[in-house]
Amino acid sequence: MMLERWLTNLGLALIAAWLGVLAMQDVQQQVSSGRLTDLKPEQVQSIALQRSAGPLIRLERREHGWSMRAPIEAPADEEAVDRLLNIAHARVSRVLPADATAAGRLGLDPPRVRLTLDGLTLNLGESDPVGNRRYVMIGDLVQLIDDDQLPWLLAPPEQFLSRRLLPADFSPGLGNIDGRPLSADTLAALVNVVAERVEPIDGELGGRILVIRSADDDQPLRFLVAEGGTRWTRLDQRLSYWLAQPPLAERDEDAFGEPGQLPLPGLAADASPEDAPITSNATPVPVPDQLDIPDQQNVPNQPE
Repeated sequence: MMLERWLTNLGLALIAAWLGVLAMQDVQQQVSSGRLTDLKPEQVQSIALQRSAGPLIRLERREHGWSMRAPIEAPADEEAVDRLLNIAHARVSRVLPADATAAGRLGLDPPRVRLTLDGLTLNLGESDPVGNRRYVMIGDLVQLIDDDQLPWLLAPPEQFLSRRLLPADFSPGLGNIDGRPLSADTLAALVNVVAERVEPIDGELGGRILVIRSADDDQPLRFLVAEGGTRWTRLDQRLSYWLAQPPLAERDEDAFGEPGQLPLPGLAADASPEDAPITSNATPVPVPDQLDIPDQQNVPNQPE
């Protein structure tokens, strides 16, 4: 009787083992393409990136490209977003069934990084010291992928922001700096300006107010241009764009439109516009939430 029961248990164990082998074969067939997921990057509409330290980063695809929705609302850098999307197609070198007892040891409970693409969650853990691969858990499977994306996954939020000075969908119309009109050529040149870096603003700022109106009747852009002309700050976004060269450094007489309209701060009314610097020594002021200034479409001439 006991022999019969032992044989029965042995048979059940063999069947279970065989089913496990078949299951692993099915898993291997599912990843026979060698890729982490079957997602198509061009169809992904939303991304959420949560790290063990730092704020949640939310990105959303819009009509004119990707935008960051949290923790900052601003256009996103397309190349940085593509790096996140490419993780979905990372090459898989090994597949393992998820083991709750090993999840903590592999850095998967809790995960070091949680990347969610349109509702599909990828939990990234520690790296395999032998093959330089990283553990990724999707559902009840643990997979090993090439470990070359972690620096981007751990980058601060500003690294995912677009460095373009003007949004891609913004067409400049009219513009002025401290009320002095800027020429169409000067404004057109700003379209292709790309900052070296973008940073959240902190502390006190000073500078001159530059307003650019949209040719499409969108909301105007307002910048605070610091002395030297290489730091442009959007107070509505609370971001500073640091430029390699000041875009308004040209001294040609057309850069500011017609002369004699409104003298720049610190410039006498009868002085020549060529005597005015692009930026002035401004007294630092506390950073407000926004530039609350009236729109200046028509600037009156100064009395003689």
